[in-house]
Amino acid sequence: MDASQWFHLSTGQFGYPQPEKDFGYLTQTYDMTNACPTCHIGLRQVKEFRFKSEPKAQHSQFIGLNWVFDQIFVRPPVKEIFIKEGVTGISFSIPLINKTSKPMEIIEQLHVDTILSNAVIHDELKSEICEYPKDKSSIKFLTAIGSSLVKGPFCGQRKFNFPQGKSFQFRQGSFSNQPDFVRISEWFGSGGNASRPIFVSYKVYQIIKRLEWRGAFLEPVSFV
Repeated sequence: MDASQWFHLSTGQFGYPQPEKDFGYLTQTYDMTNACPTCHIGLRQVKEFRFKSEPKAQHSQFIGLNWVFDQIFVRPPVKEIFIKEGVTGISFSIPLINKTSKPMEIIEQLHVDTILSNAVIHDELKSEICEYPKDKSSIKFLTAIGSSLVKGPFCGQRKFNFPQGKSFQFRQGSFSNQPDFVRISEWFGSGGNASRPIFVSYKVYQIIKRLEWRGAFLEPVSFV
């Protein structure tokens, strides 16, 4: 870990974005104009996320939501320390309690808007295309559960599966002159999930390690 300069950042998931019925949070939170309603490539957040209640994971400084794998929520000390120590590439907003529309008191969303293009090496990554399934057993199963993955529409776009048992690989020098938090332009996920992974600098890793913050999972990346 200490030998790497950049890390993939993910969090644990607690609860679901609201409203969760029929995935209503999608139209509540995102601009779906240029997004695929089936694979969700192209989602663009335009409104605050809504929680059912304040998260009960009291000892986690980093929190995520189920179904949402590229958005990070933090407790106030994280925001305070990051600002104090000059961490770059981030901004913050306050999510809402869904039932009352009141701002949450102990959680803020950490936004990462810098998009890094043509950096990740995906030659060896598995991928999938948003299209009608070709496997008969998959079609039978998805039809039985009423999945949108057999209903469409299908956009024909490609997304990559997260690497298993190995690290993300990047082109040498691709993180030069970048802020401490960045996203990559490629979409990752499977089925009806699509996200743009977040990566952080060694500076951020050091802060999290020094303060023993919980809820942040860091995986070192490699450069080729």
